[in-house]
Amino acid sequence: MSLTVIPAYRVITKFARLARGLPLEQAIGQTEANLRAYVRNLLSMLHPSFMEIGERAAITQLGDPDPDRLVEALTELEAHSPKAIVEEALARCSQELPRPDLNARVFLLPGDGESRVLTRQMNGVLGFSLGAQAMVLFLWPADGWQRWLAYTVSHEYMHLVRNLLFPRGLSAGKLIYTKTQEPETLLDALVMEGLADVFAMALHPDIHPRWTDALSPDMERHLWPRVHRRFPVSDPAEVRRVLFGDNDRFPIWTGYTFGYKFVKGYLARHPGLHPAGLVGLLARAIFEGSGYAPPD
Repeated sequence: MSLTVIPAYRVITKFARLARGLPLEQAIGQTEANLRAYVRNLLSMLHPSFMEIGERAAITQLGDPDPDRLVEALTELEAHSPKAIVEEALARCSQELPRPDLNARVFLLPGDGESRVLTRQMNGVLGFSLGAQAMVLFLWPADGWQRWLAYTVSHEYMHLVRNLLFPRGLSAGKLIYTKTQEPETLLDALVMEGLADVFAMALHPDIHPRWTDALSPDMERHLWPRVHRRFPVSDPAEVRRVLFGDNDRFPIWTGYTFGYKFVKGYLARHPGLHPAGLVGLLARAIFEGSGYAPPD
């Protein structure tokens, strides 16, 4: 196993310092251009489709930062040793779920300090994985971010391992499993997020993410037919709409709550199993073995 943590925000700090003194719009443009080139180089080992996703996310998450404020925030991050936090969390993950064949890089990048999603909903840490080769974490020194960084690393570690066992690639805008050539479905995504949260919560029992219990019993019962009939859906936009909510027909975190309940239900019906033991099971098997039923 090889897991390398790259504190890329240190380089971004240098970019922001170089932009000081420029007119704000020019400073932002220069920082963004430097970031774009840097991220392309960082992710050059990935498939071009994943590299593009990572580059686009890095630019989007940077936002429109004032260079002075960005330097101040990243200096505060550095003072609390995020690299060490990530390395400690990865060590715990690899002890709980060892994968000698996992080789990945973990990139620490700055987030957007003006984003309410990042600073309030996500507690200063947002992450995603690109296949089994890269974990990307966006950081901002919001209140309690260190605890949530360790949690998010654990969540994304489960994604890396799951992606290793069930590799996917992009084709015609969809995620396709390379072994079966079947598209990833909503059910796959629900269970994957549930696995990641149950695994992370087992390692960090003091953390209870709001997205694992975001629905009242009445709302869960009301939404269940809408979610259930969409299990086979493979359109990424629709999958994301159910997972994250759309502030319309699906409340925020709808899919995360259902996925968490599926995985917890499976574990409750299979005493003695630990979350790590579910990593190789198909999503359908976990759902069917969960005995899930909406509240009465």
